[in-house]
Amino acid sequence: MLTAVAGVIGALVIGAWVVVAWGSRRRQPWLWAPVALFAVALVALDLPGWSFVPLAVLACGSFAELVVGAREHPTIRTKTPDAPLSTERWAAAVAAPFRVALAEPWDVVARPSLRRRYRRMLERQWGVVDRDSLLAAVDGLLEELRNGPSLDLVVDLKAGLARSRFPDGGADTGAMVRLTPEQVTRLRTVTGVSEGDETVMIGAYQWWKSVHVIRLVCGGATLDWLSPVETQTLLRRVASDLQRRYSSWGRLSSAFHAGYLLWPDRRVEIDEGDADRVWVALGLLDEDPRSPWNLLPWDMPLDRVSFEGGVSSGQE
Repeated sequence: MLTAVAGVIGALVIGAWVVVAWGSRRRQPWLWAPVALFAVALVALDLPGWSFVPLAVLACGSFAELVVGAREHPTIRTKTPDAPLSTERWAAAVAAPFRVALAEPWDVVARPSLRRRYRRMLERQWGVVDRDSLLAAVDGLLEELRNGPSLDLVVDLKAGLARSRFPDGGADTGAMVRLTPEQVTRLRTVTGVSEGDETVMIGAYQWWKSVHVIRLVCGGATLDWLSPVETQTLLRRVASDLQRRYSSWGRLSSAFHAGYLLWPDRRVEIDEGDADRVWVALGLLDEDPRSPWNLLPWDMPLDRVSFEGGVSSGQE
């Protein structure tokens, strides 16, 4: 009788652990696998009473992951710190804030553990549900960046107000955001303006949207909608465009800060009741000496793609 009870409870606890581990952003829950196997072995050896001990440990660990794992602070993590420079690595660094916000390695393009998150994000923010809609979204963003108007962000540091306008003193676009004191301080830091300056302009900030192209490509690679050659081809296009438009990681950081503050979907990235993790990640990438923005050369030569015909609907 006790063996049957232990078997039922064990199946429930182990099943719950598998669900929690599968849905977690982290790898740590899978480290409880030996505990689950130990519980199964005790039941198989006709020691059901002792099996409740590892099952209780497994249940507590699963509950702790639900409470703590989802609230892990943004952290700069690198899977292969000594990896050679490559176009994929450079492009992944551009979109690093969104990986750092999840405490996930920034230098991995295809990340199977994020499949469900990518699928949800792609559908909710871009209406992407398959390969064709993914390529259409990538083409649309690239077309907008290459042929759309250039935009400047004018920040009134004293009033705490940022507004978008066309260059050379052109008309406002209507997009504006009121800044918190912390955001004003951050923009002073990333743009390098002195304390006496009351206004700063961030030019051509619209190219921060290249980050979205990279996220779409990473999602496509993760969901097996893009081949490795297609992934590399698209990332090389984005990297080449960015290297022509900006002169340093600092310029990209300024544009990223500006564009992110005005991004309509910014609130989608903020869990209810949680801090803005991407904003925190941006600060880490600017300041931490381990940040790829402080380690990788901006003007590194880009790899040649072995087969440029890898993407059927893109444009060069």
